[in-house]
Formats: sequence, C-alpha cells, structure tokens
Amino acid sequence: MARAGLSSFSLHLPDALGDPWFELDADGKGVSGNFNATPTLDLLDFPAEAAALGIHCVDLCIQHIPSIEPSYLAELRAAFESANVELYQLLVDIGEIGSPDPDESSASIALTKRWIEIAAELGSSGIRYVPGDSDPKPETIASCAAAFQALYDYSVACGVAPATENYKVFNKDADDLLRMLDLSERDYGLVADFGNARGPDKYQTLTRLVPRATAIHQWVAIDESGAIDVEDSKHCLTMARDNGFDGPVMLLGGHPYQLYRDTRELREAVEELRGEVQAIFGDAFQP
Repeated sequence: MARAGLSSFSLHLPDALGDPWFELDADGKGVSGNFNATPTLDLLDFPAEAAALGIHCVDLCIQHIPSIEPSYLAELRAAFESANVELYQLLVDIGEIGSPDPDESSASIALTKRWIEIAAELGSSGIRYVPGDSDPKPETIASCAAAFQALYDYSVACGVAPATENYKVFNKDADDLLRMLDLSERDYGLVADFGNARGPDKYQTLTRLVPRATAIHQWVAIDESGAIDVEDSKHCLTMARDNGFDGPVMLLGGHPYQLYRDTRELREAVEELRGEVQAIFGDAFQP
C-alpha cells in the first residue's frame, strides 16, 4: 500500500531546522558546517514532529545532520524508534560518482560508503545517492554502473537498501539513468521525483521511471496565485497508481518553491499534498 512520508527537505522544515549545511570531514569521523538561521526545531525532535502530523515514514538529508558522533547517532536513532517513525532513506546529495576523473569518482565512492555506514548506524531502511553533475556518456555510464554495482553490494552488506533518483545532470535523462542501473546488474530502488522531471519532457520521463519506482517525491506545480495545477498533479499520481505503485510518497512541496512556501504553512501543505494523493489512490493509500 502506498503511504505518506515527509523529508527533512519538505516545506518549511529546512527553515525550522536552521537551514543547516553540514558535510563530512576529510577523515570521515566528523562533520563541519553551520546553521544559516536560528533553529526552531531540533533534529532530535523531527521524528516526533512528523508523527504529530500523522506521518510515520521520513527521509533525512545528510546536510541536516549536525553530528556523526556515535552517541548522537544513537540518540537520533532512538528518537525515530520512540516516535514509531521509519527512517526510510538517508539522502546523499553530494559527490561525483559518475565523473570521468577517476580520482574524483573514487573520492565520491569513498564518501558514499561512509554515508552508507552512517545510515546503518541510524537504523535507516535505505540510502539514496546519485552519480552527480557529470555528462553521461557511454564510457562514464559504464564506469558509473561498475561503481553502483560495488556500492550496492556494500550497502546490502551494511543492511541498508540502496536507491537512486532522477536528480542532477547524470540522471536527468531517464534512458541514461535506467541504462546505468541495468548495467550495474543490481536491483536498485528508484525514486521518481515529479519536480525533477519538470519541463516539456516531464510525462515522457515519468512514463519511463514510474513503473520501476520504489518511492515518489511529490511536487506539485502551482500558478502565480499559488493554486495547484490539479490536472498535472492528477496526471502524475494516476500514472503511479496505474503502474501499481505501493511505496512511500514523500510530500515535498510545490514549484515555484518560494511561492509555495509563502502561501502555505507546514501542516496545511501536508494536508493538501496528502489530499492530492488520497484523491487518486483512494483506499490503496495510507495517509
């Protein structure tokens, strides 16, 4: 059954968390970074906040994690468990696994492996990473597939399910993304992001991705008054329903992003986006 989820990137949550940006130190033993605003929500309270909204499945962006000290990761894991909220995926948005530069690619593979280890410490069900912003070419698709094969095996050995997404340049074209996954010869999870597929080829892209999707990142298009493009939302969600999608639908927000943020509070947006899914999936959706 499809079910509703949130991301720490969902509407207003990055602001509430203090617009944080933290990255791994070179030795992988700590993180460095800062809060760009004053937090009003501690990350340790994020699971309970999601549960209060009736959400029991979330994604967590790596840049939102202010510490990877074992004691902190244990405390964060306990917060998810006590709130009865599944940490579905850790989202790794950095790295250039698909780079033609072997040194850059190797460094990114090592970075991703470290985040896989951290995902396991947090008790995350899965981890999502992407090849990056290099242009996909036959030779880089092949080398990236080999890297994805090794990363898949490492993830599984750590007890974490690996996935990728139509995010950033390398994975923008659905055919390139799927070709790379097929060459990896591994059963990867796939996040179909409605927002990242925007543009004239949006539906063509989603037609290729949705049948293999294990999760959806739900974005809606809005007009200049802030009203949802209902037909576009219906089209995307119907495509997912008709392909038998039964994973989490992460309620992200709308595009243009700033306008959507300016016209909704968090709870209002969650109810609105959840309602869009409920209207299409009906009893096949756990809101």
